[in-house]
Amino acid sequence: MKFINRSFILFLALLIVGGCSKDLGNYNYKDVNTITITGLLEANHPTGRIYEIPFNDTIRLNPTVKGTLSASDTAQLTFEWKVDSVAVSKSKNLFYVANKRYGKISAEFTVTDRSTGITSSYNCFLNIVNPYKWGYYLLTQDKSKAASLYCLSSITKKASFDQVLLPKLGKLGQNPLSISGTKKYGASSTDFYNVLTIGIQDAVNPVVVIDSREFVPTLLYNSSSYVGGGNFELRPSQVMNDRYNDVIYVVNKGKFHVLRKGAIALPAFINDPTDYQVAPNGVAAPLGNGRYFMSVYDEKNKKVRVWDNGITANEYVYINDYKDILGQELMNGKVFLACSYANIPSINHIYLFKQDNQLYSYRLDYAADYKPKSFSLLGSGPMPTTGSIGYVYFDGPTSRWFMAIGKTIYMASYLGVEFQKYAQLPADATGDIVKFKILDGKLMIATNDLTASKPGSIYIYNANTMVLEQSFPHVVDEIVDLHLGILTQ
Repeated sequence: MKFINRSFILFLALLIVGGCSKDLGNYNYKDVNTITITGLLEANHPTGRIYEIPFNDTIRLNPTVKGTLSASDTAQLTFEWKVDSVAVSKSKNLFYVANKRYGKISAEFTVTDRSTGITSSYNCFLNIVNPYKWGYYLLTQDKSKAASLYCLSSITKKASFDQVLLPKLGKLGQNPLSISGTKKYGASSTDFYNVLTIGIQDAVNPVVVIDSREFVPTLLYNSSSYVGGGNFELRPSQVMNDRYNDVIYVVNKGKFHVLRKGAIALPAFINDPTDYQVAPNGVAAPLGNGRYFMSVYDEKNKKVRVWDNGITANEYVYINDYKDILGQELMNGKVFLACSYANIPSINHIYLFKQDNQLYSYRLDYAADYKPKSFSLLGSGPMPTTGSIGYVYFDGPTSRWFMAIGKTIYMASYLGVEFQKYAQLPADATGDIVKFKILDGKLMIATNDLTASKPGSIYIYNANTMVLEQSFPHVVDEIVDLHLGILTQ
């Protein structure tokens, strides 16, 4: 018995030693030629790699392909580009005319090493768009006051302002007022389109909301959009969109209205015994909090009006009109210039007035219960120069006042009105500044020289370096307003 056990143990030991013996096989190890694809948009996922292409335009993609062994030698490589699942090229470079359809379509680039059969691929999307989906927009009027819309496309890189026609809308109308907009984003910061709001005083549809993807109207507001009765006529004097909510603020015959989802609400305080009349530039742009708070300057009664909805769920329905706010008398005898919701350091509104050659900035503060508490003087100072003010506004995101006089833009902190030179047009620029906007890393300035056949000129600066990048003298009719809707620089 002991002999059998010893024999069995010896057998197992020999088996283990034999299993662990050195492998004397003759193997030939070789490095694999790993392919890398560069020179194209980079992101962790294809949804972040989106090429914007105007319809009927051509995209050219020239990737760089290298192998760890073959380097730049592509003799043993084959290539294939597929667009919308259809093979369109067997070469390394893609040359594709985007004339099939609008929308986002897939693209795939595949590289195959014939010596090993190993493939490498790159995936992205081609977004076939209206060329005016992104760009610099102008609202103009000719000598008969007929409105037109122009765009300098930032997608085609074409160096000219083209008139944008709206076949589904026809003529815009007479006496244009404003153009403003917001961005609607998809999966990434480069995946967006513009929602533009256009205001025209005399038109079939005085307020129009446009989707820039195909430049079609998505909302039309006219007299029949009014939710009240009677003989209401929509003939606005001011139209502005909310930057953060899908609402539009309109001054119609002096009264304040909110437009939402195709409907025009009753005017705020329709039975106001003092018959308030909102001044030009007199709506305090609410920066998203218009659902609760609103302030306007009443031109007829020469006073600031402050409203709220009682901080209830009834958004944009103002029920409180605060008439006796401490410090209201500070603004007596002064000329109103502009106002805005400020949110510095918390809920408040800010106002700019002028008396003779002096400027005065006031702030309305709110108490802890969100009720207006008092007006206070933030600062006063002289006008930065002589001449008429072309345009003035408070920029909420930067908490600064901006003012244009002649060919110069001045800037001041909200803490005071010590305006300093911010930007000055070239010496050969014609006409005075009538509008400007700072957005998306650019400063866009419009001037009008009414003695010229084409009065409107545009100057585009890099807002970070203040370098003049593009100038377009005398390219359009008289400019009324402008808007930027481009990829942020």
